[in-house]
Amino acid sequence: MGMRARVLMSAVVLAALIGSVIAPPSKAATPLPDPARAGFADRLYRLDCGHSLANDESVWTPGENVGRPIEFSSTCWLIKRGGKWLLWDTGVPESALNDPKGWSTLPQLIVYHLDKTISGQLSAVGLKPDDIQYVAISHTHGDHIGNVALFPNATVLIQRVEYEWISSPDGPNANVNQLKALARKLMGTPKHLQLLDGNTDVFGDGSVTLFPTPGHTPGSQSLLVHLRKSGFIILSGDVAHLDANFRNNVVPTLNTDKAASIASMEKVRTMMGTYHAQLFINHDKAQTDTLKIIPAFYD
Repeated sequence: MGMRARVLMSAVVLAALIGSVIAPPSKAATPLPDPARAGFADRLYRLDCGHSLANDESVWTPGENVGRPIEFSSTCWLIKRGGKWLLWDTGVPESALNDPKGWSTLPQLIVYHLDKTISGQLSAVGLKPDDIQYVAISHTHGDHIGNVALFPNATVLIQRVEYEWISSPDGPNANVNQLKALARKLMGTPKHLQLLDGNTDVFGDGSVTLFPTPGHTPGSQSLLVHLRKSGFIILSGDVAHLDANFRNNVVPTLNTDKAASIASMEKVRTMMGTYHAQLFINHDKAQTDTLKIIPAFYD
């Protein structure tokens, strides 16, 4: 082998080694669980991760309710499985606590307010942020990833498509571009990042399964949890913001793909039938207000 060929081969090997060190580990897709054989998570807790006031409901219900204000809930969920804990989304940044001006992802449209911190609510069940093994992200909008940095030792579970999208070139929608820029800032560079390529059985027993529901963002995902008494529950992420939207295939203007959004809603409806599952819709305040909150739990 000539000198030039040896230099070229060395460069290729070095690049491969660097790539293997830098690239976050991935987790291959797994089948959805068999409803008759799925294991059980022990507890599911709801955390209050903020509430928001938007000045134009028609952004979420195109063609209707133009200029009408609407209030949304922001919800995080804590799952106990044996001696391990998984947090689903991290909510509005704790720096917004009791700030009368609030905090925003898109100031011209929506303002978030925070009455309780996520770390304070974890302490209600004797936990500290370092006790959380997994932080699973439904998608990268700021009201869902505002506190990722509070969990530096947790493994962050996110769809590869979503992680790559926030660093992709900007598109024609200025609001979406602004949301991506904020996502890059809030996500930072997690120390333990696991990129997912489809369905993911987190604990290997069918008790907690992440599954893609793209449309709101390209790599949005939802979560299926199995509890002994409560059965299967689907945590929606933002596959829909309101129950009426979910029932009627209404797609917000901020969604990146309307057809994919409708297909994801249909997928969730099919899974609700297969698993006889309840659907907890993250931002639907009317529903959220009826649900248990930490330290109460579903089991």
